[in-house]
Amino acid sequence: MIVWLLFMIIFPYIFILFYYFFGVRKHSSKNEKNSLNLKKPSQISSSHPIDKLILAHNIAPASSNNDLTLYTNSQDAYAAFMKALRSATKSIDLAAYVVKIDAVTEVIFALLLKKAKEGVKVHLIIDAFGSYKLYLWQQPLRELRDAGVVIDFFAPIFSFKNITKLNLRYHRKIFIIDNQTLFSGGMNLSSEYMGETYESDRWLDLMFEAKGDIVKSYVDVFSSDIAYIHNQKTILLECMPGRVGEHLLQALPSGPDVKGDALLEVVLNSIYTAKSKIWIITPYFIPDEFILQAMKIASHKGVDVKIITPRHSNHAIADFARSGYIRNLYEFGIDVVLYEGKMIHAKAMLFDDETLILGSSNLDYRSLLLNYEIVTISYAKEHIEQMQAWMKSLIDAKHTRLRDAGRLRRIFENSARIFASQL
Repeated sequence: MIVWLLFMIIFPYIFILFYYFFGVRKHSSKNEKNSLNLKKPSQISSSHPIDKLILAHNIAPASSNNDLTLYTNSQDAYAAFMKALRSATKSIDLAAYVVKIDAVTEVIFALLLKKAKEGVKVHLIIDAFGSYKLYLWQQPLRELRDAGVVIDFFAPIFSFKNITKLNLRYHRKIFIIDNQTLFSGGMNLSSEYMGETYESDRWLDLMFEAKGDIVKSYVDVFSSDIAYIHNQKTILLECMPGRVGEHLLQALPSGPDVKGDALLEVVLNSIYTAKSKIWIITPYFIPDEFILQAMKIASHKGVDVKIITPRHSNHAIADFARSGYIRNLYEFGIDVVLYEGKMIHAKAMLFDDETLILGSSNLDYRSLLLNYEIVTISYAKEHIEQMQAWMKSLIDAKHTRLRDAGRLRRIFENSARIFASQL
């Protein structure tokens, strides 16, 4: 808000118009985007404080009827994902921020085409801005559409309906097969994220496969997104899985279609209540001031706070903008691990030995306050231990700290924080 007020004072007429196009953060009415209501009356929350906090936002409580497999290897993730796609008999619902035409997606598209011809219902949601090249040149999608595959671009750039929502991007990654198997995490559909063979320049990322009650929550979110795109009423499907496992999991959607900022509240609450450990891995580190202050307080209490992020991400502007935040954390003895290896695209937050947050959300303004996102919270010990081991391997690998900066550079870095909320 400070940024917008500053611009409106300097260039009043221009930036009042800009605010109309880019300043809206929440849908103003239920008619614009069907509000998500994932809570079942028959469910009660667990004793975990995060579960109670989420339930207050009218979002479904955690369920122990789940089985989740976590993939930290891109080849393993790809193999499991393709196996599930091949097994589809009724429906394939895919949603991603980035879809690129390359060797990996050519194989995926060929399989989707085959399944569509076999009578499987295939639906694909792609963010128009995140996949702007494919949005502007949709010829590679023609054969899929001719075979009956429904392909929707979320918030089309040239649509008058979305003119005031150009800044609200669809960043969710949802891959659902037969309404029974779910894949999600940080991976989009491109060879940058997954593939059959090892690639030296492929990004480090996470994906998980899940069955059970958690799938129902993702199906509901996907159904709501489809309804918004087609200006229809949300139809929530009945998805009643049998007993599949004992992992305690919870889905947490966030964004313009969710009242309040439940994800931000969960992150803040987890930082404040952590007793021993806060380990966070994120490709882009541009936290809001509340999170930054909470981390400082946690550090004062003796909590081990570590931020793992790539030394060089794929967005140089974001790297520059984060510098002021990182130097500020250095002053409070907080360890920011600038990983020297591949680009890290994984998103995960580990709090003590109790809570693991996985999904599409980065630790930045855009993910926490602007984008459509969805994460899964796992309270299962085996997932926490697996993630802790993977994070430790990155911490122990080659990493650096920011070099000391002169006064002029510090001024520019701190000034960049003014624009950080829009990066």
